[in-house]
Amino acid sequence: MKHLNLTLDKVYFTAYSAQEAEVVATDPLALTFDARHDFIFNAQTAGIAVCLEFINERACFEPPRGVRHDLSLCLVDTTERTELISIKRRIVIHKSELFHTVTIDLPISDVPFRANHGYKLTIYDETARQTLGEYIFRLYGEREKLHESEWYQVIDCGVRPDWERNVYKNVKAIEDKEYYVRYNLTHGFGSDVPLILPEVELRLYYPDGRRIEHRFAAPLMMHDEQLFVEQEFMVNAECGGVFYSELLCMDFPVAGFVFSTNGPDQPGYLFGHYVEPLEEYSPEAAMERLRELMPIAASEFDDAPADDNSSDSEFADETPEAEISLDRLTGLQSVKSKLKAYERVVHFNKLRAESGLPVAAAPLHAMFLGAPGTGKTTVATLMGQMLHRAGVLSKGHVVVRERSTLLGKFYSSEAEKTLEAINEAQGGILLIDEAYQLHQPDDSRDPGKFVIETLLTALSDPDRRDWMLILAGYPEQMRQMFDMNPGLKSRIPDSNVYVFEDFTEGELMEIAENYLTDNRYELTADARAALQSRLRHDYSHRDHNFGNARHVINLIQTEILTAMAVRVMAQGELSPKALTEITAADIPAPQTTANAPRARIGYAA
Repeated sequence: MKHLNLTLDKVYFTAYSAQEAEVVATDPLALTFDARHDFIFNAQTAGIAVCLEFINERACFEPPRGVRHDLSLCLVDTTERTELISIKRRIVIHKSELFHTVTIDLPISDVPFRANHGYKLTIYDETARQTLGEYIFRLYGEREKLHESEWYQVIDCGVRPDWERNVYKNVKAIEDKEYYVRYNLTHGFGSDVPLILPEVELRLYYPDGRRIEHRFAAPLMMHDEQLFVEQEFMVNAECGGVFYSELLCMDFPVAGFVFSTNGPDQPGYLFGHYVEPLEEYSPEAAMERLRELMPIAASEFDDAPADDNSSDSEFADETPEAEISLDRLTGLQSVKSKLKAYERVVHFNKLRAESGLPVAAAPLHAMFLGAPGTGKTTVATLMGQMLHRAGVLSKGHVVVRERSTLLGKFYSSEAEKTLEAINEAQGGILLIDEAYQLHQPDDSRDPGKFVIETLLTALSDPDRRDWMLILAGYPEQMRQMFDMNPGLKSRIPDSNVYVFEDFTEGELMEIAENYLTDNRYELTADARAALQSRLRHDYSHRDHNFGNARHVINLIQTEILTAMAVRVMAQGELSPKALTEITAADIPAPQTTANAPRARIGYAA
């Protein structure tokens, strides 16, 4: 909180040992203070030191003035809900000081700290008569036969773009876009699970070796006992390259991995020896790890030009990796055929323009018709990359939105949120998923109409040509929406309507096997038969909300790999075979709920 005269800017805690008690008495700021809230409490712990950083608002007055305030600090054991100690302290800040630091010592001789308890420190400004802040920290006791580095075990990890759920081993990062380092993990506490799981530290080392970002966070629960934690970061022109991410618990490294933001995109998680922490970080050590573990990615990074905007590069004839990426997608034969034809039209127009001939520009905006999990976002990403290489789009990134993220805070303020999305998509693609939800013909006051009106205005704006709109959703609902909105229909011809069929039972199995192979898992013969049986059942009982490829990946990530991890950790066998081989016992039995099968989808223009 803030008062006109005094602001409490930051509060840091640290646990200190008996050997550090003299430092606390003479120079407490020599201790290491950071943003952590959880500490080990054992026989060596001598107390908790608190660092308070204040800002003297009056130092900015003309003339500057000093501050003299009386504070009271109250420490409460939140586990037992008892007050432990109350401290009075006068803060005197000279008029020449903008920042002022105060340390408070809480030795165990004065405070009855206990392991596995939580504590709250409240700072109250007696002079201003207001609370400046309340801050929490926790003390965890040592576990018998379980070192702090064993409190968590990493299942797998990778890099996730902000605008999608997929995780990558390496990415071709888009400048000034947000990404997340992600760790999926389990805890090793067994039945002795703390009421609140202890936080972990994520460190991200940037390619220059000098910039390091820290984040302290408690892992979040996904399901059962599987946890995850993420750290946000952003790439720009000055900081792309080979990064090193490390996960620590109580200062002990648990896992670490290297990745490149200079590409190529490599979907999938890292696991096993790929996530062993470096003995000591350096840019050279990170690069060596990338060469050792992923030689293809390392060679791509080594060979990449300094400026890879590559607006002069062509489509399939000169950049076969885009063609290969499309062909590697399971199924989607009609989509692939139409997209390849569209590539050639764009390529043809580019050649005519380069020869000084007139060009009838190919229509840009498109409609994707299909159920969830049929690859619409993946194909949009490929389309953005292709159009960027052809010089049609300046960036080629994909921004995904849906009704809930386009509606404004107030009625008729949707234009603001929609324009924000369009501006974010400049140079790339704006994909609106389940776009038919914007059209509610039975509700004349439905705010979705303002989104459609804003889109139509932007599509007609001659100054907004460097973007592409893709409207996606179920075929029948999209047809109804287009029949009621001729302005949209006129801008998306039949040639730009892509129909994403449901995957067949065999294609679902192919998706599963490709995912497992890419992530270095192997199915035993019995496991393959069990997985085929499970997917056959799920396919024959699918309903309107069946997730197709998304269903397969969720089944693997949230059920199969979880069951495998629990089995392997319980057996205590950590051989390479145990870490990669999926058995029939890891494949969950089919769900018993019966649903009426749904028909294959299509679209009548």
